[in-house]
Amino acid sequence: MTTTATSKANPKAPPPPAASAADALADASTLERARRLLHDLGFEFVPERLPELLETSIRDNHTLTSFLEQLLQTERHAREERRVRTALKLSGLTLGKTLEEFDFAFQRSLDKNQIDLLATGEFVKRKENVLFLGPPGVGKSHLAQGLAIRAIQQGFSVNFTTADALIDNLRRDDNGRRAYRRKFMTTAVLVIDELGFQALDRRDAHHLFRVISYRYEKGATIITSNKSISQWPEMLAGDDVLATAILDRLLHHCHVVNIDGRSFRLKSMEAQVNNR
Repeated sequence: MTTTATSKANPKAPPPPAASAADALADASTLERARRLLHDLGFEFVPERLPELLETSIRDNHTLTSFLEQLLQTERHAREERRVRTALKLSGLTLGKTLEEFDFAFQRSLDKNQIDLLATGEFVKRKENVLFLGPPGVGKSHLAQGLAIRAIQQGFSVNFTTADALIDNLRRDDNGRRAYRRKFMTTAVLVIDELGFQALDRRDAHHLFRVISYRYEKGATIITSNKSISQWPEMLAGDDVLATAILDRLLHHCHVVNIDGRSFRLKSMEAQVNNR
């Protein structure tokens, strides 16, 4: 009589470990093929960093999915850093003039909450304007450029120009291809710095009007000026009608920031004198 041997059922086997990056890219030839494929698919930064990413993944015992996520994040971050660097270079901004570098404690007349709200970039999305008014040295240009740098970081195009350079370039466009005018008209954020240091004649005031009029509800414009709004007609060739037309478009959707505090330049000079 033949007996059939019975055996106890084996306990449930543990699930196989998740595939790791080391398993996926186990040898140099596989690594090189992966780098070529990434390059062929348009990855610009990851192919060169793949060995480093792989080493980190092996060391930290990442799963394959975690490794792939890290790879994609690395490529995206590198592209974003390049975009910001390029946009900053093309914008004409001073890189050190960030909001983080602004001394809000010194400039107590300023409402920091208002600046923090503007720094969210919502005014750019809504194509609103920002007008910084105050005497020289109180930080108007710094804040304007800080908001512009933040806008670049948020993905918006920016162009920075002084008022004198803006007018000078628009004069050149009168006899050319109007390349400057297109740039000033189409950028998401246009910063016009130091408006009011020199009075404009009627022709130049009309140049400014065309820029403000075209950008009205099409893009955000940031202007710094040492002239109060009541002084703008005098600044604009003494033309009350033209000044009213510019201010009407500029102030319709506008955040006005009045700064009436101490001069940062005088603060720096006082510090130098005291240190002697």
